Amino acid sequence: MPRQSRAAESRDANIRESDVRQAPTTHYQSKLYVPPNKIPAGMTYSWVRETTLNEPDPDNMTDRMVRGWQPVPASRHPEMVPPPLPGHEGIEVQVIRRGGLMLCQRPTRDVAYDRQIRDRENLEMLQDVAWTGNADPNLPRFEDRDSGVKVERVTSFKD
Repeated sequence: MPRQSRAAESRDANIRESDVRQAPTTHYQSKLYVPPNKIPAGMTYSWVRETTLNEPDPDNMTDRMVRGWQPVPASRHPEMVPPPLPGHEGIEVQVIRRGGLMLCQRPTRDVAYDRQIRDRENLEMLQDVAWTGNADPNLPRFEDRDSGVKVERVTSFKD
């Protein structure tokens, strides 16, 4: 007696409830996370390096401030200011710091303008490259040149 096929009994993916088990939600939040609804309209926030391995980097901070980045006052976001360390209770915190970084702000229009300039410069630089290499003798050439080395199979016969 021939065996009957069970192909008609297979389950289809559309029958199966594939959305029963949802992906687990994680409650991890980076210490550098700033909720978007806390950022004032028309401003962009960025974390700027103030120290590296506890070594001050005043040149980086000066460069960023010259470019228009200003520290975000701690009074704007008191929830982001950690409680004072023991022995430092009377010191008022002026800026928001996390792990060698300082929270800074800049008008969004200035950030967008600088991004457009940078993108245009990058595009011009890419367009200036002679991709074929044939136009500029200083660029490498990708021509197939046979080295002349050949592999020869040697077979020995035993008598």
